[in-house]
Amino acid sequence: MATVRFDNVTIRYPGAERPSVDSFDLEIADGEFLVLVGPSGCGKSTTLRALAGLEDVEDGSITIDGHDVTRAEPADRDIAMVFQNYALYPHMSVAENMGFSLKLAKLPKRDIEAKVREAADVLGLTPFLDRKPKDLSGGQRQRVAMGRAIVRNPAVFLMDEPLSNLDAKLRVQTRTELAALQRRLGTTTVYVTHDQVEAMTMGDRVAVLRDGVLQQVASPKDLYERPVNAFVAGFIGSPSMNLLAADDPERGRVTLGIRPEHVRPLADGAPQPDGPGVTVIDTEVDLVEELGAESYLYAHRVDSPEVTVVARLGDIPTPARGDRVRLVLDMDRAHWFDAGTGDRLE
Repeated sequence: MATVRFDNVTIRYPGAERPSVDSFDLEIADGEFLVLVGPSGCGKSTTLRALAGLEDVEDGSITIDGHDVTRAEPADRDIAMVFQNYALYPHMSVAENMGFSLKLAKLPKRDIEAKVREAADVLGLTPFLDRKPKDLSGGQRQRVAMGRAIVRNPAVFLMDEPLSNLDAKLRVQTRTELAALQRRLGTTTVYVTHDQVEAMTMGDRVAVLRDGVLQQVASPKDLYERPVNAFVAGFIGSPSMNLLAADDPERGRVTLGIRPEHVRPLADGAPQPDGPGVTVIDTEVDLVEELGAESYLYAHRVDSPEVTVVARLGDIPTPARGDRVRLVLDMDRAHWFDAGTGDRLE
């Protein structure tokens, strides 16, 4: 286990006008599960690859357990990486795949077998040790790739979208298993994903990147409840936070942010609430998204058809497309952002 430190790291590809990663500054605690999340092209995989030694650093430094590894070779960093594709050797058995790196390191055969059995037991792979990768499911193959990393007992696990090739149901199951496994092993882990739901359910902390710049790093709860700017507010949460243009008597043009669960439709005939903590808007329904336990209403404002508002449906009868619905905004749960910079306003 080890602490990882990025000290104002900048990475620029040859010929690029701007850095892919710009002044990235972050410390990852010993044993922490840190998730890097952001849209495609934001620099999260580049950051991970720089930690692995697969990308050159233009400026700044990277340390693992206090040792500067900025210019060190990947083999000298005591890391193990799990990729999006499983990268298993098709002609080798599960046991041979898991123990291959140890064989290259010339460990005694008895030690290799013991480490492989131990990792297989942790991952539930013991019945499959003699099988070839083609005889395994996608989730089992990903666990073999994880096992190959575990047997090395590295200081840091690096995971680059390891679940993206799995189907939706298996992805949910495997991410739960993976998070529980990391907590059991206690190995410092840096995990890259573009899926903010995955990030929020797995990470001790989540670092949000945009255009190579770190926007915010915090616990999932803090990210959700106190986003530092409008970008984080809109990126974290499913469905996304509503971001609406508004006027403030003191600040002028601002952006009002409010989560769908803090917007509720009024049933026909219900009295319109009043008070300083409530705003009511008239909308026309575009779509109702049924998700089983929850339903969400997507509607546009009658006075501004280009503005879409999302609300949790609640207990009222499901409206049809084209119906007029009044939406009540709980302004006590609203967030405010600068209309120009997007920065949070207190």
